[in-house]
Amino acid sequence: MESGTSSRDYPIRDGCVFCRISSGDEPARYISPGGVETEDRSEVAGDGPLAFRNRLTWVRVMALVIPQGHPSQEELWSDPGLFAPLLRYACGIGRELTIDDVPDKVTPEGFRVVSNFGRIAHQSQHHAHVHVIARPDYEPMPVVDVDAPPHGASSDTVLVEQAQVVSAPWSVRLTLPGAATQEEMWAHGQFPGLVGAAVTLAEDESPEGYRFAADFLPEHGMGPPGFFILGGGQLDLYA
Repeated sequence: MESGTSSRDYPIRDGCVFCRISSGDEPARYISPGGVETEDRSEVAGDGPLAFRNRLTWVRVMALVIPQGHPSQEELWSDPGLFAPLLRYACGIGRELTIDDVPDKVTPEGFRVVSNFGRIAHQSQHHAHVHVIARPDYEPMPVVDVDAPPHGASSDTVLVEQAQVVSAPWSVRLTLPGAATQEEMWAHGQFPGLVGAAVTLAEDESPEGYRFAADFLPEHGMGPPGFFILGGGQLDLYA
C-alpha cells in the first residue's frame, strides 16, 4: 500500500511556521496517541506524522496533522508513502479525542478529516496538512440521493456519486464498492487508488481550489464510507 517515501525526502523550508513547529522552534501544543499532550517537542515522536492543537477553538477539538519535511498538499496527496501513515495517525488522534477518551459530561461526537487546496478552500499554509476536528453540528456533510446515478468518473474499483449542494457549489462522494464502513474503506488496499481518482477529478473539475473531507461517526465501523470532494467556488469553513 505504501511506497516507502519519507517526508524527509522533502526539504524543510525556511520561514515555514509548520516546519518550525516540526523542529520545535515554534511554540505548539503537541498531541499524540495515548493521551500525550505537551509543549515539549522532545516528548513526541521524532519522525513521521506530527499532530498539534490548532490555535482556533471554533469546535471542541481542532488539531492539525503534518508530515515532517516540507511537502505541499499536492505532493502529500499524490504519494501513498506520505498520506497513508499520516491519515492513519490523524484518524487515531481523532478517534481518541472525540470518541474513546472524551471528558466527563461530553457526548462522543466523532470527528472530521479535512484537507484544503487553494484560497477558495481556505488553505492558509503551503506545508501539507490535514485538519482533525470534532464534527460541527452546524455544517452538515453533503447528502447523496439514494437513486443518484454514478458520476462519469466512476470505475470498476471506485464509485463516484454526485452529492447535494450544502456548503459547496459542487460536491461528490467517492467510495469503494464492497466497503461497508469508513474503517473498512480507509484500511482497504484499494484506498490509495480512490485518493488518486479524487485528486484527478478535483483538479479537472475545480482547478481553482477544492477540499477533501470525511466524517467519522461514534458508532460501529465509524459510520458509512465516504470520501468527499467539495469545490466549484468559495467554500464554507469546515464542512
